[in-house]
Amino acid sequence: MGKRFDGLRRLFAARDFKRLLASQAMGGLGEWVATMALITLVWDRTHSAVASGLVLALRLLPAAILSGFLGLVVDRFDRRRVLVACTLGRALIYGSLPLVGGVAPVLALALVAEVGTLAYSAARDATLPRLVPRDLLSTANGISMASTFIAMPFGSGLFAVLLWLQGLTGSRGVDLSLLAAAGLLGGATVLIGRIATDAGIIEQHENSPATGARAGFRAVREVFAADPILRRVALGGLVVASLGGSLLTLGLAYVRETLEAGPAAYGVLLTTFSAGAAAGVGLLHRARSILPRLFHVASGVMGAILLVMAIFPSAVVGYGMSFLFGGAFVATFLGGVTILQDRVHDAVRGRTFAMAHSSLRVGAVVVGMGAAWVAHRLGAGSVFWSMDGTQVVLAVAGLGLFLSGALLMSPRKRALVERAAHAEATA
Repeated sequence: MGKRFDGLRRLFAARDFKRLLASQAMGGLGEWVATMALITLVWDRTHSAVASGLVLALRLLPAAILSGFLGLVVDRFDRRRVLVACTLGRALIYGSLPLVGGVAPVLALALVAEVGTLAYSAARDATLPRLVPRDLLSTANGISMASTFIAMPFGSGLFAVLLWLQGLTGSRGVDLSLLAAAGLLGGATVLIGRIATDAGIIEQHENSPATGARAGFRAVREVFAADPILRRVALGGLVVASLGGSLLTLGLAYVRETLEAGPAAYGVLLTTFSAGAAAGVGLLHRARSILPRLFHVASGVMGAILLVMAIFPSAVVGYGMSFLFGGAFVATFLGGVTILQDRVHDAVRGRTFAMAHSSLRVGAVVVGMGAAWVAHRLGAGSVFWSMDGTQVVLAVAGLGLFLSGALLMSPRKRALVERAAHAEATA
């Protein structure tokens, strides 16, 4: 038992990692409260679901347009300072929103805040390998992601409490929630500022890839072109984010229409998914030596899970498969992040993760919205083999995931990976 937890003890002995983790948990809580407050604020001022939806839709713009520029910023400047600036900037934006009138300025500030969130994510993932032992990187990524999952239910509960407290004063609105979000992000800024000053300095030596704008992105392309493992991870990650995200976008329709369950059933589905994700963190820690293979095996498993949920709809199957899906999702997603951190040079990690986060966000949202639209158009009645529209779309997404995992783990592709690993070992 002592050996089993030795890795965690060594990980939490890293003081700067603990500070980054604490700041992320605090900042994630504030970010979730702010997101819910923004949606509510826009609704209160417009009474329009379309306008409220713009708060989430605007999150796509920085990812689709500014990823290259933000990646360059992360690789040009001290990453610790980038983290501080992005966190403090969002705190100031949320703290100022109670003073802003109209809807357009609120949406514009929400867009600027999302730019900070994207840059923060890229800088965090690029900095993490500097803070923890290399053999514990996958576990550190898992714990970091777990803090994000935890922020969602706690943030929702905190938002409800803050609305109740503001109601006790006789006023309506979300001013107290926005100020609380700003305070949480301000506290996160202080914690990040206490990380060692040299943690964010980018590694440079005579063989470092060029850091100029065009040369730097050319270096990223060359790294991926020369590494078959990275190419497969990039393709697999895009497929997983696009097709795997269909469970989250269709989850409510699945439990309410397909399973004909009550409103609480969706919460149970998300809870089992989160529990499976936590279990996946432990799996990832034990399987670090086979991360490239696990990445694609887990994506195929995700596809099989969606097929089972679509073909055999029941509450027991749905919740059980949701647990397994959470574990496979974490093994795939965090496995990909860890592989990138391991195999991409520090000088271009910022650009790599900015492009990765952008591609995953755009793919997940666009395909997820498309999946929801197709399922709605097909309807809740029997469409194919006694399956409704939601089941049909889940089955198609599952088949796509299963085939992508199988193709990327074909004997020929596996031979490329083994040759690459052998070349590294003998270099």
